[in-house]
Amino acid sequence: MNLGLVDIPAGAFWMGSDSIPDASPQHRLEIAAFRIGKYPVTNAEYREFVDASSYLRREWWTGMGWRWLLSRPQAAPGFWDDPRFNGERQPVVGVSWYEAVAYCRWLSAVHARVFRLPNEAEWEKAARGGVDARRFPWGDRFEPGRANTAESGSSSTTRVDAFPLGASPYGVLDLAGNVFEWTLSKWGRNWQELEFLYPYRADDGREEVEGSAARVMRGGSWFNPYAEAQISNRARFLPGSRGSNIGFRVV
Repeated sequence: MNLGLVDIPAGAFWMGSDSIPDASPQHRLEIAAFRIGKYPVTNAEYREFVDASSYLRREWWTGMGWRWLLSRPQAAPGFWDDPRFNGERQPVVGVSWYEAVAYCRWLSAVHARVFRLPNEAEWEKAARGGVDARRFPWGDRFEPGRANTAESGSSSTTRVDAFPLGASPYGVLDLAGNVFEWTLSKWGRNWQELEFLYPYRADDGREEVEGSAARVMRGGSWFNPYAEAQISNRARFLPGSRGSNIGFRVV
């Protein structure tokens, strides 16, 4: 398995946007160094998790995740056999937050290193860099040739390396468009009410793994308009959601 991790240095960056109500106020935030997947997790990578009978292994799942799985027994993500979405280098889709967390726990055991979902701050720094408050990974103006959004006219996801001109300042790809990406961070007890406001604080409970809170999604997707692919845009889904526009990457 080629993990393709990118080093993100410690330091400050601009988080949020005063022009997006759910992401204001914009603020300067200092975070530690970390490593993040250059791409979202692909079908080829996720297949190893499936082939390891991980949907039968209680130890990979959170408490609520295991209850969710028992309530709807399955052995693979949604859309797993859909030819529009199952190319080896396409991002895996139809994965719930519970499945994404289970994959990270399995990956940690396989490599004897800690893997998890990125929190909102890590995701945003990887997309924006540490210099300016750009709206997209490449700059302030949206350019269709740099991302797979609704403006591209695509009928599905694309390969994770299909838009090299969409790279972030650190060289991380697909942070705008293709798939909305799960983060570790909570939105609130339900998807209707934002409880975890800005300025961002990692110690206020928003990064707790257990429970059934709605979780924040980042990056837009292949059938969402480009405004939703802005770096600071905060979408959210309930943790059991499994759409054809939902994927994830690891740190």
